[in-house]
Amino acid sequence: MTTAPLTAALLLVPALLAGQAADTSIHKPARLFRTREPLVMTLQADFKPVLKDRDSSSTKRYPAVLKYVGEKGDTVSLDVTLGTRGHFRLKSSTCAVLPIKVYFDKEKTKGTEFSGEGSLKLTTHCQKGENYAQNVYVEYAIYNMYRALTPVGLRARLATITWIDPKDPEFTITRPGFWTQDDEDMAKEIKGKIVMQKGGGAEEMDVKQMTITDLFQYMIANTDYSLSYLHNYRIVVTDTSMNYYPMAYDFDWSGLVDAPYARPDYRLPIKRVTDRLYRGGCHKPEELAAAISLFKAKKAEIYGSLTEIKGLTPMRLKTATEFLDEFYKMIDDAGQVKREFLRVCG
Repeated sequence: MTTAPLTAALLLVPALLAGQAADTSIHKPARLFRTREPLVMTLQADFKPVLKDRDSSSTKRYPAVLKYVGEKGDTVSLDVTLGTRGHFRLKSSTCAVLPIKVYFDKEKTKGTEFSGEGSLKLTTHCQKGENYAQNVYVEYAIYNMYRALTPVGLRARLATITWIDPKDPEFTITRPGFWTQDDEDMAKEIKGKIVMQKGGGAEEMDVKQMTITDLFQYMIANTDYSLSYLHNYRIVVTDTSMNYYPMAYDFDWSGLVDAPYARPDYRLPIKRVTDRLYRGGCHKPEELAAAISLFKAKKAEIYGSLTEIKGLTPMRLKTATEFLDEFYKMIDDAGQVKREFLRVCG
């Protein structure tokens, strides 16, 4: 990636990263993401052809009806179309219920929770087992943890989804899922836009955002990403800063989620996704110290992202909390911090 000059103006993103008051004129997030109250909804379709569409390059669309309970307790019904998405989770051996993208008619969504949306990603439960439902909750929580640390992260909205196929009554099941904010909508919140270029290096990124994100990936034990190839990363530029801001997303392969299908890349020196491995860059001790201070300051919010989820079982909450405890214990130890994060600076 070649850097390009950007207009320096209000320096909105650095102010937000520093915890300062946001510009009141900034773009508000889409209506769906202005609350974290779970959305109760149904999705009705002939799912047989949908769940057979496992081609990652497919552009097929399937008619469906999305219904949800509105703020006043009324039922809102929307005609939508569905498309499958993803790569690994498209394999029949991995997921029975595929991650999907829901396409909306903007004219028909006016005044609804989905007002202004053209399409949105919906993360599903993959398989019927309860463990998969718990995985959804934890991955959803991870998005909120990231947002607690930085404004350069996607918002998420939890949903309780009843899946209905009129042609197959046995298909009906109610499971959690979550919507993720459109990345361009997120970028507008910080007066920015997404750049879809490849080849960006960590040294070209905003130092504070890169340090936060590197530590965050380590905290959740995620190694399934590449900034250079924009694998589970987007890069944001703004008209208020000269910097590039990396934004991480898609955390189902993290150790905190510990999905049954997740395996570390064979080239990495770990055997399980629950084994933490620092894959970030070299950060100056003062940069690292500032990021660690932020993680400590936001600890209650990070843990709260889990405890606020009513559907999370006590056992899964305990497991996830203990996993985070290990990280927080480590960053309290100066020797371990040096060994884990500064060894790459040699």
